[in-house]
Amino acid sequence: MATDLPVVTLFDFIIGDFEDTWDALAARPGNLHRGNFLFARQAMTLLEVACRLCYSDGTGQTLKRFAAELARRDKRYFTILPSSCWTPSSPPEFWLPSQSSNPESELIAALFDLIRNGQAHQYQQIRVRLADGKDFQFALTGAEHGLFLAQTLAAGRPTDHLRAHKMTNGDLWVTVLTDVLFLDIREAVRSANLLNGSLTLSFLSRPRSSGSPHYQFSTTNLEASLRSGGHF
Repeated sequence: MATDLPVVTLFDFIIGDFEDTWDALAARPGNLHRGNFLFARQAMTLLEVACRLCYSDGTGQTLKRFAAELARRDKRYFTILPSSCWTPSSPPEFWLPSQSSNPESELIAALFDLIRNGQAHQYQQIRVRLADGKDFQFALTGAEHGLFLAQTLAAGRPTDHLRAHKMTNGDLWVTVLTDVLFLDIREAVRSANLLNGSLTLSFLSRPRSSGSPHYQFSTTNLEASLRSGGHF
């Protein structure tokens, strides 16, 4: 019988894959692809799984603690934007960390929506066309040669992280240093003690429900299909 991986193993894979891949790229000189989009997506995966884990605490205190730890690293993750940027599914599968009564309007909601959903579905962050016809977008960094993770915060927080830029045409960009984003989330997970064993992760499964039209076949039928397709 197949089983889901232990939560601590999942976090080890998410964190370890980021760390090892970043440092491997940082060790290589030359004009290489630097993983900007890949690392942004991985950081958002860490954020989402952490939030899904927090959701198992019905009191909301674990998510509040996680949010406080993230805000302690950089309160600008929770800057209030003019209106809603992201809304959880209905019914919600998880909530994002928040520091206000309007979590859907905080910068972290835009980060999650534009980076996570953009990278997952089209492998670039989503561009927003604002009400006045100007664009809003995140600019993502990667593992430049010599920039190992251990050095990212060694001299203090880089000033470019979450810095806004207004272009000559009026568009607004916010720079996201993906190594800083990852380290902030990783350390917030650790400081909030999310992996203490008291929380459970609601794993995704298929079919989604008993009435789903998907995957409605037996092992015998599946094996027959795979055999006829030359998979055995």
